[in-house]
Amino acid sequence: DSRYKTGDKVILTGWRVGEMYWGGYSQKARVNADCLVPLPEGLTTRQVMAVGTAGFTAMLAIMALEDHGLKPGNGEVLVTGASGGVGSVATAILASFGHEVAAVTGRPEQADYLKSLGAARIVAREEINQTVKRPLEAEVWAGCVDAVGGEMLARVLGQMKYGASVAAVGLAGGAGLPATVIPFLLRGVNLLGIDSVMQPYENRIRAWDIIAKNLPMDKLEVMVHPATLNELPELGRAILKGEVRGRVVVDVNI
Repeated sequence: DSRYKTGDKVILTGWRVGEMYWGGYSQKARVNADCLVPLPEGLTTRQVMAVGTAGFTAMLAIMALEDHGLKPGNGEVLVTGASGGVGSVATAILASFGHEVAAVTGRPEQADYLKSLGAARIVAREEINQTVKRPLEAEVWAGCVDAVGGEMLARVLGQMKYGASVAAVGLAGGAGLPATVIPFLLRGVNLLGIDSVMQPYENRIRAWDIIAKNLPMDKLEVMVHPATLNELPELGRAILKGEVRGRVVVDVNI
């Protein structure tokens, strides 16, 4: 492809590589050039993989919130599943932008970790993850990056400030949404779906450029756990149990 030459450093996330197409956890892969973006200035390939699909998704969510009016000073921004991959990067970037981040976690021992990423306060999962009893509650959140879905997302929708938005990036708490349309109709709340797999080239370039300029690398390093290919089966089990925080970088050469 004329856009790339031998030795160029590139990024590939999504496009179902490693899911529907071979290429995940590979030392070499033959891929469609349309799936690639150039490595942005200021980032190494290791840092990009530390950010990974999860961090890229977090950036898309923040972009969507800002495109819908979120600004520093609007109020607290909630991040659910905050100690996970998406949540960790979202917390760090939102804090670097000057937002007041409220990080939700079900693991109290992760409080210091989340504060080190920039969270202003920690919210216990039990406070949020309750069955919706009223379609509207007090207006609390100026924005939300939600990686949980389910009852937690339904509850958060009723707590959003007027005209505020929730960027939905995951379903760790279930694919169902036991909510009403009342927050949308009476408060103008927006529920924004975030897909990182099939994002067009222009959005990818924009997201990676913002990451390169705004994600504090010292905070990224706090998130990262190195691993080898042999450790993947056990890591997979740990992820399903909710025991892995932050990001895992797999060295495919070991």
